[in-house]
Amino acid sequence: MAPPSPTRRPLSPTDTVHPVITSAPPRVAVSATADSAPAPVLPERPLKDYWITSLAVLPTPDAQGISMSRGRQYVEVPDGRHVQIGVDPASGLYRAKLPSELIPSGPVLKPDVENSLWYPVERLVPLTYPLSTARLEAFRTDLDFSTADPGSDGLYRFNGKLYARIEQHAYQVLHDLDASSPQRSVMRIVRPGDAVATDAGNLYVASRPGSSEPVAFDSRYGWQGTIVYGAAGMPRTVTQPSSVFWQRLEVASELDRINLRVQTAHEKRQELIAAWLTAKDLEGEPATRVAGELRALVNRELHSHKELKSLGKALNYYRDQKSVVSTLITEEGYRTKMIALQKKQMLAYQQLVECGLSRRALEGPLLDLTPDRLPRTVSFLNRLMGHLKERQLIADNLLKKWKVSPDDSSDILSSADTHNVVASWVLTKSILLDNPQAAGNAVQASDLAVQFGQATFVYAALGKIPQELHVSVLSGLSQQCAALRDWYDRLDLPAGPEHATSRNDINAEIQAFEHTLETRLTRIYLDQPDSSARPAPEQPIDFDYIPPQDRSGPEPKPWRLFRAKKHGVSKISIGASRRTALGEEVIDVSNPFDPKQTVQTYEHREGEWRPAQTVREKPLPALLADADQQLHKSDSHVKTALREERGKINPDNIVETLEEKAKALDDTALQLQRFERSDANAGALIQKLKQDSQRLRTTGEDIRVRIYKDKNFLCVDRVIYLIDRGHIRAQKNRHPTETGQAPGQRIPRHIRTDGCPYRRATLARAFSLSCRRHVRSELQRARRPPENP
Repeated sequence: MAPPSPTRRPLSPTDTVHPVITSAPPRVAVSATADSAPAPVLPERPLKDYWITSLAVLPTPDAQGISMSRGRQYVEVPDGRHVQIGVDPASGLYRAKLPSELIPSGPVLKPDVENSLWYPVERLVPLTYPLSTARLEAFRTDLDFSTADPGSDGLYRFNGKLYARIEQHAYQVLHDLDASSPQRSVMRIVRPGDAVATDAGNLYVASRPGSSEPVAFDSRYGWQGTIVYGAAGMPRTVTQPSSVFWQRLEVASELDRINLRVQTAHEKRQELIAAWLTAKDLEGEPATRVAGELRALVNRELHSHKELKSLGKALNYYRDQKSVVSTLITEEGYRTKMIALQKKQMLAYQQLVECGLSRRALEGPLLDLTPDRLPRTVSFLNRLMGHLKERQLIADNLLKKWKVSPDDSSDILSSADTHNVVASWVLTKSILLDNPQAAGNAVQASDLAVQFGQATFVYAALGKIPQELHVSVLSGLSQQCAALRDWYDRLDLPAGPEHATSRNDINAEIQAFEHTLETRLTRIYLDQPDSSARPAPEQPIDFDYIPPQDRSGPEPKPWRLFRAKKHGVSKISIGASRRTALGEEVIDVSNPFDPKQTVQTYEHREGEWRPAQTVREKPLPALLADADQQLHKSDSHVKTALREERGKINPDNIVETLEEKAKALDDTALQLQRFERSDANAGALIQKLKQDSQRLRTTGEDIRVRIYKDKNFLCVDRVIYLIDRGHIRAQKNRHPTETGQAPGQRIPRHIRTDGCPYRRATLARAFSLSCRRHVRSELQRARRPPENP
């Protein structure tokens, strides 16, 4: 109920008081007086009273939607009506007016930025705003009204004074008669010790010294701060408070229009989705049905673009006018509105993605790799990737700035779709980079793209992977991405600068994905206690899981996620397990872009998964020729590897290349064993092949260790690798008090191999916390020969 409008002599605060005051120093409990009847609110004339019916045709409106006729201004309002308008001299805003009026008396009108219509400002005067505890702290009293009931005017009475209760605290108030009107009653919160608070009739007199806060009672929200202007209040000019009031009025009006546009856009979106579903289910000629469905999808896309533009303007308005908006709604209300608008943006981008995929499916394969249609596929994926990235930026902002829980919005905050589309885009761009003229068996860009697709495929399954394996999986994927970027950098590209640009674009996307992995990995290091963070190299990865099921398809078969070693480098893959004719288990890894194509089969050998061996027997002359050629190239392989080391090439790629050459030597030696008895030179040749094979492996390992020790390229997994092989030491410092050192003195951190169970986890955690300088100093020391071997 609204508070009553005061007269010049308000009800005496001593009337009908029930003495239920209890002593509770320094606070007392107080009862309320009898209620008083509320005063009626004067009605405002409706907008329809100002409609113009005599004008047949109005001139074309200007940019603001104002039509000029015979020196008078007219605007179109809802329901297809027109009204004459004029400027209110007190506020500078437009109001509806009657032809007979000199000063307009009708509702305040504002144009809609989205169209030429003018809308009335649906706000009561004055605007109110929530009061913060900090703002009222200086006015607080020690009275406790928790056991008393207020009057219908929301006031408590005690010892001849009036009090308002706000957020469990009591404040003395006075009637501000000059600021009050028949529509509202304005009170002033005052400090009991100020002269202004001493009036026996509880009236506010502006000329008396003392601070005050104007408030009005709202039946929904209780006491709220309010704007006063005119002669009432502190001795200040009329212009300042009046301008503040009208600014808030204008902002409140725009917020109403924003809410209306958002609701209208939502209803329109649902209408367009229904129209698309209807077009999709129509019977008749397929061509006619497809054409109708395409039109419906285009309409949905156009609406989503328009909605995104409107939402962007709304968000900017909330940000730009935050200081004013915060006087109209609470801080939590502002936060809720900003989050809601951003989620609607994400939904609009999701609509664009869904419509784009649906249109693409109607026109042909989603991933059309035929040479003549490949550029169009790249363009389609570019657009799709742009929408997904914009959506992901908003999702990241909601998580980081607005602290939205991923559990509350897991359906719209997932980034898996983005990474899958990026992988498809990388494939299409890479196919255009394949160079048939490349020397020998050089790596092709499309082969690298398939490996990147595997990495994103594994990352998408992270939610199915046991929590304790996340460190291993993320670390492994990060290393694979770093190696892929290095391979792309060294590709033998076709002629033309555009191919180098495409290669750089691909590497930028791989690096962005790598950053996602590192960010998630760092978060795990920060969240885990030292004793629980196991280093990646020590964790075996080999387990089955059930992939997501297609609603319309059969129940999916289990997939195997495993770590396998190929050419001396461990990689994480996903494949399907099967049994051979001999009953042995193998895992087939498929092309993520073509599940029917198996790119590699793995078998369990020497305690780990390795590529299946398929040795094709050769006659002795062919084997002798292969052996001579391989031995002749061994020195060249070593020189190339050392040159790549100086060029800071990814060490895993150097090792992988040398391991591949070493394996070729081993395979030749293995086949020559068949002729060891029949050929006198076979034994010596086998020995040379094995020696060169070992030399290549040793060279690769030495290069890896040297690069891993480079203080400029530190990472947790490299340091752990060096610790495991005894190249550096790790040691946990004792507390200063245990060493007798003063607490203010710094003790250098050292690294040594001491077998402590916490050593690797502590080092990994320390690295993630940016304690790099301590590790770097030890790596520099590790390059020198030990003093006591």
